[in-house]
Amino acid sequence: MSRIRPGPWEKNKAPCLEFSHLSLKDSFRDLFNPQMEISLMLYTRKNPTCAESLFEKNDSLNINFNTSKKAVWLIHGYRPLGSTPSWLQNFVRILLNQDDMNIIVVDWNRGATTFLYVRAVKNTRKVAVSLSRYIQNLLVSLEFYGLYMLYNKWWFYNTTKR
Repeated sequence: MSRIRPGPWEKNKAPCLEFSHLSLKDSFRDLFNPQMEISLMLYTRKNPTCAESLFEKNDSLNINFNTSKKAVWLIHGYRPLGSTPSWLQNFVRILLNQDDMNIIVVDWNRGATTFLYVRAVKNTRKVAVSLSRYIQNLLVSLEFYGLYMLYNKWWFYNTTKR
């Protein structure tokens, strides 16, 4: 799972998530004890170097996710040595410099780190199923947000029309 590192020393600021750090040892462990973990890390212009969880503990959407901005998903592939993708932070930085957007990094390193390529391929299917559930949850969150905004417009219209 993604590690947590201390975030900026701001009040009520959650710690930063880090991409999971695995190694060759983890590829060996996977031969006998396969594991699968998925973490969704959110980057925005408000937190370009400090990843936060896309969903809060109560499954609500992270407050930094801007519903009016596009969302870009970055998903790595097979990681036989367990290392963090070297391109990841540069890609996040370049994308955020290009446009104000939500970037969701999918960390499934524990599942991609194995000597058995066939196992990693099978795990991509598990990742796809999990991501479809996360996306459904995201859409439900956005739907409630949309209904809330619609209600607010209706309420404002009805209270100001006199």
